Amino acid sequence: MKFLTTPHIRLPFTGLLFLVNLCLQSLPVQAEVTLIPSGKASVWKYYDAATPPRADWMLSTFDDQPWSSGPAPLGFGEPGINTPAGAGTDPQNRQITAYFRHTFTVPADSGLRQLVLLIRSDDGVVVYLNGTEIARNNLPAGQVTPQTTAVNALGGVLERLYQRFTIPADNLKAGTNLLAVELHQANPRSTDLYLDLMLRGYQSAAELRPILKTEQQQAARDYHTQHYISPQLKILDGYIDGGRGMQVDPRGQTRSRRELIIVDRQRDPSLQKHLEYARSQEVMSLPPEKRALKLAQYIDQSMSLDQQNRATMAAVVLLTDEYANQGVLIGEVTQLCGAGVCRHRALLFKILADEAGLDVALVRGNYGDATRHAGHAWNELHLKDGRRLIVDVMHRRVEPLTPTGSPITARYLTIDNKPWYGTKEPETETPPTESE
Repeated sequence: MKFLTTPHIRLPFTGLLFLVNLCLQSLPVQAEVTLIPSGKASVWKYYDAATPPRADWMLSTFDDQPWSSGPAPLGFGEPGINTPAGAGTDPQNRQITAYFRHTFTVPADSGLRQLVLLIRSDDGVVVYLNGTEIARNNLPAGQVTPQTTAVNALGGVLERLYQRFTIPADNLKAGTNLLAVELHQANPRSTDLYLDLMLRGYQSAAELRPILKTEQQQAARDYHTQHYISPQLKILDGYIDGGRGMQVDPRGQTRSRRELIIVDRQRDPSLQKHLEYARSQEVMSLPPEKRALKLAQYIDQSMSLDQQNRATMAAVVLLTDEYANQGVLIGEVTQLCGAGVCRHRALLFKILADEAGLDVALVRGNYGDATRHAGHAWNELHLKDGRRLIVDVMHRRVEPLTPTGSPITARYLTIDNKPWYGTKEPETETPPTESE
């Protein structure tokens, strides 16, 4: 049974899978403060007229009262824009630069020492905090003027990525602060402009990466050895997934060559919305098999950039590079790069299935055959009548499991490329290029 158009494995269930403490709990990030939220929760002043503003436009002493204002995202030519800005009147001769300002307040006792800026900007950008430059992308070094063009015209998945900048909080002050941004087009015939960002503060750099509690470190190592979470174990807040290569040092600090996916319902409003859907009457009124199908379709639609998922893969490659060894909330994955691949989809499916009262396992291994395969993650749905089904949200497939297996289920392999289900010869099919 396929749930959209076409089709991911399971490791043998043994006593080694008795992972009582598999729900990895990170130390609470008490000092994380959202200084500027993304989207419509933040309102910006902006200026996109033909005559450039005064040179001191990025200073707090500058009077921006005549400027227009509106909620983020701001720009034109892209889906999801809340405030049109920068389009001008002549599509063949647009203004190269548009200017944006946002004030925010920091308590005197905040103790913030580190800032993280996540910004989606098209094309080039310079960001100032209280008049001092703190970030720049896709613009030449040195002084920029209103006519300085971006180095490259961003397009495709590149313009969807929220870039990450880690910044010392040296220029932050108690009271009112100003973040100012100038966006530069690559040429006057550009067809789009986009600005959205979030700014977070921390009391130390150590708080930027999740740290596992001592009593949970062995559970983390067990999971990354067995690659299977049974239906009986629920994904709770504090769970961290850095892939099969994740390491945990003696202090409990996690490290990975890719992003560290974090489950934290309190800090993750997008995950809260997903959970609300999983609890909704639309989902809960369905029998278990159809309930799982509904959740799989919902996640696929939420985490896909195109029908074939080709752009989806490219988008997550950018996420992997930009956020390597950094924490990313599971609900923010789609916002940060526009899409999610098997590791994100399978984890989110397990979380939502737990919420919807389904018995679902989280699995990872390889997909393909003994000679050609790639890393993969998927789920198993365990039904009360004893039946089990593979739910592969990345491949858009729900496949029954039988004692003898099938050519489809034979493509699901353990991490050492042994069949996970049955012994049938696998179908001839190109495996995904993603490495889980």
